[in-house]
Amino acid sequence: MAAHKPVEWVQAVVSRFDEQLPIKAGQQTTHTKVSTEHNKECLINISKYKFSLVISGLTNILKNVNNMRIFGEAAEKNLYLSQLIILDTLEKCLAGQPKDTMRLDETMLVKQLLPEICHFIHTYREGNQHAAELRSSASGVLFSLSCNNFNAVFSRISTRLQELTVCSEDNADVHDIELLQYISVDCAKLKRILQETVFKFKALKKVAQLAVINSVEKAFWNWVENYPDEFTKLYQTPQTDLADFAEKLFDLVDGFAESTKRKAAVWPLQIILLVLCPEIIQDIAKDVVEENKINKKLFLDNLRKALAGHSGSRQLTESAAIACVKLCKASTYISWEDNSVIFLLVQSMVVDLKNLLFNPSKPFSRGNQNADIDLMIDCLVSCFRINPHNNQHFKTCLAQNSPSNFHYVLVNSLHRIITNSALDWWPKIDAVYCHSVELRSMFSETLHKALQGSGVHTPIRMTPSLTFKEKMTSLKFKEKPTDVETRSYKVLLLSMVKLIHADPKLLLCNPRKQGPETQGSTAELITGLVQLVPQSSMPEIAQEAMEALLVLHQLDSIDLWNPDAPIETFWEISSQMLFCICKRLTSNQILSSTEILKWLREILICRNKFLLKNKESTAGCSGTPICRQAQTKLEVALYMSLWSPDTEAVLVAMSCFRHLCEEADIRCGVDEVSVQNFLPNYNTFMEFASVSNMMSTGRAALQKRVMALLRRIEHPTAGNTEAWEDTHLKWEAATKLILNYPKAKMEDGQGTESLHKTIVKRRMSHVSGGGSIDLSDTDSLQEWINMTGFLCALGAVCLQHRSSVGFVTYSPPMGPVSERKGSMISMLSTDSNTETSVSKFMDRLLSLMVCTHEKVGLQIRTNIKDLMGLELSPALYPMLFNKLKNVISKFFDSQGQVLLNDTNTQFVEQTIAIMKNLLDNHTEGSSEHLGQASIETMMLNLVRYVRVLGNLVHAIQIKTKLCQLVKVMMERRDDLSFCQEMKFRNKMVEYLTDWVMGTSNQATDEDVKCLTRDLDQASMEAVVSLLAGLPLQPEEGDGVELMEAKSQLFLKYFTLFMNLLNDCSEVEDDGTQTGGRKRGMSRRLASLRHCTVLAMSNLLNANVDSGLMHSIGLGYHKDLQTRSTFMEVLTKILQQGTEFDTLAETVLADRFERLVELVTMMGDQGELPIAMALANVVPCSQWDELARVLVTLFDSRHLLYQLLWNMFSKEVELADSMQTLFRGNSLASKIMTFCFKVYGATYLQKLLEPLLRTVITSPEWQHVSFEVDPTRLESSESLEDNQRSLLQMTEKFFHAIITSSAEFPPQLRSVCHCLYQVVSQRFPQNSIGAVGSAMFLRFINPAIVSPYEAGILDKKPPPRIERGLKLMSKVLQSIANHVLFTKEEHMRPFNDFVKSNFDAARRFFLNIASDCPASDTVNHSLSFISDGNILALHRLLWNNQEKIGQYLSSNRDHKAVGRRPFDKMATLLAYLGPPEHKPVADTQWSSINLTSSKFEEFMTRHQVHEKEEFKALKTLNIFYQAGTSKAGNPVFYYIARRFQTGQINGDLLIYHVLLTLKPYYAKPYEIVVDLTHAGPSNRFKTDFLSKWFVVFPGFAYENVSAVFIYNCNSWVREYTKYHERLLTGLKGSKRLIFIDSPGKLAEHIEHEQQKLPAATLALEEDLKVFHNALKLAHKDTKVSIKVGSTAVQITSAERTRVLGQTVFLNDIYYASEIEEICLVDENQFTLTIAHQGTPLTFMHQECEAIVQSIIHIRTRWELSQPDSIPQHTKIRPKDVPGTLLNIALLNLGSSDPSLRSAAYNLLCALTCTFNLKIEGQLLETSGLCIPANNTLFIVSISKTLAANEPHLTLEFLEECISGFSKSSK
Repeated sequence: MAAHKPVEWVQAVVSRFDEQLPIKAGQQTTHTKVSTEHNKECLINISKYKFSLVISGLTNILKNVNNMRIFGEAAEKNLYLSQLIILDTLEKCLAGQPKDTMRLDETMLVKQLLPEICHFIHTYREGNQHAAELRSSASGVLFSLSCNNFNAVFSRISTRLQELTVCSEDNADVHDIELLQYISVDCAKLKRILQETVFKFKALKKVAQLAVINSVEKAFWNWVENYPDEFTKLYQTPQTDLADFAEKLFDLVDGFAESTKRKAAVWPLQIILLVLCPEIIQDIAKDVVEENKINKKLFLDNLRKALAGHSGSRQLTESAAIACVKLCKASTYISWEDNSVIFLLVQSMVVDLKNLLFNPSKPFSRGNQNADIDLMIDCLVSCFRINPHNNQHFKTCLAQNSPSNFHYVLVNSLHRIITNSALDWWPKIDAVYCHSVELRSMFSETLHKALQGSGVHTPIRMTPSLTFKEKMTSLKFKEKPTDVETRSYKVLLLSMVKLIHADPKLLLCNPRKQGPETQGSTAELITGLVQLVPQSSMPEIAQEAMEALLVLHQLDSIDLWNPDAPIETFWEISSQMLFCICKRLTSNQILSSTEILKWLREILICRNKFLLKNKESTAGCSGTPICRQAQTKLEVALYMSLWSPDTEAVLVAMSCFRHLCEEADIRCGVDEVSVQNFLPNYNTFMEFASVSNMMSTGRAALQKRVMALLRRIEHPTAGNTEAWEDTHLKWEAATKLILNYPKAKMEDGQGTESLHKTIVKRRMSHVSGGGSIDLSDTDSLQEWINMTGFLCALGAVCLQHRSSVGFVTYSPPMGPVSERKGSMISMLSTDSNTETSVSKFMDRLLSLMVCTHEKVGLQIRTNIKDLMGLELSPALYPMLFNKLKNVISKFFDSQGQVLLNDTNTQFVEQTIAIMKNLLDNHTEGSSEHLGQASIETMMLNLVRYVRVLGNLVHAIQIKTKLCQLVKVMMERRDDLSFCQEMKFRNKMVEYLTDWVMGTSNQATDEDVKCLTRDLDQASMEAVVSLLAGLPLQPEEGDGVELMEAKSQLFLKYFTLFMNLLNDCSEVEDDGTQTGGRKRGMSRRLASLRHCTVLAMSNLLNANVDSGLMHSIGLGYHKDLQTRSTFMEVLTKILQQGTEFDTLAETVLADRFERLVELVTMMGDQGELPIAMALANVVPCSQWDELARVLVTLFDSRHLLYQLLWNMFSKEVELADSMQTLFRGNSLASKIMTFCFKVYGATYLQKLLEPLLRTVITSPEWQHVSFEVDPTRLESSESLEDNQRSLLQMTEKFFHAIITSSAEFPPQLRSVCHCLYQVVSQRFPQNSIGAVGSAMFLRFINPAIVSPYEAGILDKKPPPRIERGLKLMSKVLQSIANHVLFTKEEHMRPFNDFVKSNFDAARRFFLNIASDCPASDTVNHSLSFISDGNILALHRLLWNNQEKIGQYLSSNRDHKAVGRRPFDKMATLLAYLGPPEHKPVADTQWSSINLTSSKFEEFMTRHQVHEKEEFKALKTLNIFYQAGTSKAGNPVFYYIARRFQTGQINGDLLIYHVLLTLKPYYAKPYEIVVDLTHAGPSNRFKTDFLSKWFVVFPGFAYENVSAVFIYNCNSWVREYTKYHERLLTGLKGSKRLIFIDSPGKLAEHIEHEQQKLPAATLALEEDLKVFHNALKLAHKDTKVSIKVGSTAVQITSAERTRVLGQTVFLNDIYYASEIEEICLVDENQFTLTIAHQGTPLTFMHQECEAIVQSIIHIRTRWELSQPDSIPQHTKIRPKDVPGTLLNIALLNLGSSDPSLRSAAYNLLCALTCTFNLKIEGQLLETSGLCIPANNTLFIVSISKTLAANEPHLTLEFLEECISGFSKSSK
């Protein structure tokens, strides 16, 4: 466009410029400032090519703006800003005006633009702050304009002069004449001006004449300042015409000045006109003067007189002073050599002038302070330029007691000297460096007074070197300065700061000072400036102070801080400065934080330049405390800027990180240490820096990036922890303000103000109106959101040590806690402050998840949900999981009832969303932390809660989301840790399948239908993921064997899925009739169908053993759809590679084999994850059993050495010293003892038996005594003889032992070698000793001391020999321990013997321990593992499964191993099911021989216990022993519902009970009778009931210490009434205790010791309870109705008498027994139960809810009831191919195309899986139509198979025959 339509394009640019002016666009922000600047630059560039277009455009804009009407302060400010912007643009465009502008343009320009400009210059109002700036800006435009268009501008002036010559008014408008002051003047133009003036001066009125006099003088200065060279040349080559005009004008003016007043007005001009005539000056200096020049000489004389004060007129004196200063000033532009006369003239006046102007006792004043000051400055500067070394007046101005004006003049003069040095002969500022000290103290004093006046307390300085007591005392300011004074101090201060900015050396210079003092003065200077930076009361000074500090940080300035010790001083002072600034930044004392940050960035760059330059010597000093503090504070400031809502601030802070990294690089380069030493998070900082260039990103995207980087900050440092803590405090405060927001507003304006200050304190731009705030101010909420994200993402650094995540680790019972060095326990103890503040933060976040604030509640909830789900640092996951778990667990009451309310539901919904985001979002490092806390409990509770939400739309949506969460959870399964995964997943499947087809049939509304289908889909997807590889784990059934229970559970699910498929196809059929409206619905159904098939495949795949025989019949089902679906399932499981081996009879043995493999599995480093975990969690009471099991298993696998290595290493690691090794009863000691016992028995027998026999039987030892303790000696015995005998025997034994190394068993060599190696690593100095002492202590000595118990002798040796053996063992142990006797006096005589045998013993130990036999040469005596050991292993693993999981996930060493082994173990255990109940083994009970009753004799005689019927009865678990009560008695359980009257022989039951009780009934025992659901079919008939009271021995009845009756019901009450006579003995018995909940039972039997059947306990779970119902009968009773997942319980609320006690009755009706339920009206319903005559009637207010719940469980039960699928005979692995082949071929011939297709695909899968040799390839298809007439194809395949796979033919035929009989087609 610019090329083709330049005019339009320029106009477009101009109009954009116009639109973005503040007056149009509103208040300026950083962003609009940038774009306005951009527009400005654009226009300036265009003006070089399209000058007139741009200028006329701008002129028009200016016109329009000037004519706008505005109201209000804000609009006025915007107008003023707009005008400034336009004028500035104009000035720059004009300055670059091309030379070839046409005349036409020129006139037009001047015509249009000049009036507008003049408007600004003329309408100057005194006191209006904006007007002065506008005027100076307009004069700038005028100057530029006149440069190139002088004629046009000048003609305006001259025209006006002309008009004034003829004007008769006294007060004519002389504004246009004043334009002379502003235009650009060179020598030629000055001539024209003088000429014009000379012509017209006389004709003017007085007003105009004065205006001319004033303006011409200004024009002169314009010329001199802009073209000094021309003026200098004037004195070298005088211009006569100029001098002529000047002289004429002088004379004219001189004539005009007849009165004193007029003289005073013209003198300044006259002196200038004289200066323009160099020759006249020469002339009048002579004594004799020409006549026409006399008036000039007279003028000078009058001037001198007036200056000296002799004129008598104050006015003239003042005028003389002005004229004189002008003379001095002009003279500085003339070179000394060119004209010395003028300097003589100056010198003749200058002394008087100085005395007049610089007299502290009588300051010069004309009532216009600003003009006076300007005059003094001009004087001071000129005098300095004339003679820099005459500095008396400097001293006057510097003096402390001089007026502050003097100070101001001095400072500004110095500033001018520095900044304005146009001529080379002007002296430089260094002449003044000698006054640095005085200037510095002036700065300190002014600073103090200005701050004091502003009410700011001077901060206490941090380091002692910075105290200036002597300075302070001299400053006399006890009283506070007044406002006016304060103002003047501030003005002075601003000038001083500008001075530092202009030349830092001036205040840094330290002539003749020592190092420390220099450093002190620099520090004071910089500290002073730092105090000014955050001064909001003095923004201009603050800005200048920042500039000054930057200049002070330039390379050459830093060198001057303290030339004696530059580096130390740099670190000290610069750090001090950074510390203060950053401290203020973080505590919000600074308003424009973005500006400060940009400035900080510059400072950091300067610092790095300096460090780079001095990098060799930077290292030493950077470690001082202040350096570290500064580094920390800087980090804090940068971190905290990252959550600013101002994007620019964030980007600047990010870019500052680069400079931190550079500093670290420089510092590390010297010390050659890693960068991470200085900046642990160096790498992340570098990333921050690289992102800071992303200018274009939006606010949200930038924050997301920031949070991602914050999460990568790994190392906690002082900086980031403090930033986190500070932000947390601010966040807390902001949160409170936001939550109380409307209240705060109501109460008073102050509250809103504080909110405003807190939230929006960082940016001026937000202060709208009168300091109140709305939350509609998005920035304040945005800032709060950013802070929340910041805290979430950076939270990990406050967990201090990374390990101390607040999850409960499992601590292994390896001895007392205090001894366990470096164990898990230490991780729990870091409960420091940081822990709690992160914890508090998380708690607050959780409470905000359900924030109900009316205005911003929704925003807060949404943001918290997103931030916690997506931005939380993974290290905080474990804490979050635990906190969520704890909160959600409070949504249930003590009975496990759900507490439904909106807040809880909202919390649950938020939790689901957060967890889904968190698991979906694969954040870096998430997999490492996800597994540190288990989420099972929380997930189960979520499902339990959501279950009761009902079927409203919202509830269905929540359920759907929860299902999606479960699916995601299973996708991340490998990263999560589960304690009881199989149990958990089984429970989840049970719950989630409950939602399938929940309400889809009843729903009428189409939308609800869609939603319920979505729920079906989501829950099926979740179920698919849960079922993958999941062995079903039924709750222990009643009287049902495990395999059978699994099959029932399998059938339940399989049937449900079949029903769902039928439902899908039915709906599809319906769909076609409605005209196919629902294409979306059919797509949904197709994917639901696919999911269901997958679920069935996964179910069957993982449970082939319990499922295949139940489901195979579906292959011949009458419904073709069912058939083809089942074939799809079979195809799927073949493709998934299902193992059919689990169908084999040997499956149990195989699984146990795999369990052993797992436990003995070894990691890469030789670790044994499962075995060691087991060792760490099994309670010590079971260590003996564990030792036996481990040794046996590992030895059978040839891995005993590895087991010992691991166990011994653990023991050695925890031992404090050699002496304590293997002394205690640790697991390692028990394992060692067991090894010695098993492998060493025969060796000990061979070694010790002959020796012991000799001692006991040979005649020479018959009468020998071995007692050597004098206190136990008999009178006839001799001590010496006994000692000799003992030594003799000991020597004999010792010799036999140490020469037996050849017979020493290889397994024990292996044990000793292992022990030797392990101990050597920790205690190398005497490791062999440990082997010896352990061997004697645990192996040889026990056998010597107790040979009968060790099985070496048949009977005990006599006491004297026993005593001898005991004493001998002490001596042997001392030799082995390598220590002498000290404590026992009577054993000391043996020390010589002990000592002499040390070496022999050592040689023997080395011999047996130094080499390890190869494992294959060792004879593995234990390679056969007994069933007992396997079952013990099963029980140990099963009972400690959860603890093993916790141990493995929390133990750092096992992180490397991963969770695979544990997962495999959990799966295997799930397949194996729970171990059998193991009775409490207690020999003391069983060893008493009891007289058995006649009944027992009779049963035993008939060998009843061998009969199958009796064996079957035992498996029903009607009566069993398990656990002990709190009283320590064994507990027995009788489960009434498992006994079926008429089906079970009562006598056999009594015999079974008798045999179970027999080992225990001689001591007290307790019985739990579980009457849950007991009814007529479980009763004892009267004669049988009476039997129970006679068949047991009498004491067996007495020893029953308590009978607990659980779940007594109405039928039991009737039964006890009926048999009242028989049961009289029990009436009112104290031993009879009725229990109505497992909690009550826990008062008598500990929870973990209770073994009630799972089916009983399951009734207590997931109940919906309806209290205060009324059961209507002949006597109405109050009841509670509890609806569970499988049954309804009616619990009486009033007690009833049973056996003389008052009892609550609990009647239970299973879903399968409920025949009908009928809602009579809204308060009444009836329940018809199978086998009960009359229906039960109930009243309740919520009848409809009760009826709905009962119908729900009834329909769920129906859905899972199979349509009597005929059970297939047992299938063995080898039958599988034939069976499936038959199904495939039979269905290939079907008339249904989809069935043929399914059968064909099954055939393909079969040929692949079993490698059937069918010539000709089959290709699996989808959507292929198989022709119906395919008999030939089937026959040919059958023939081929018969030929190639003959072994299949028989099975195939068998299956074929049974298949045809079942098949309907």
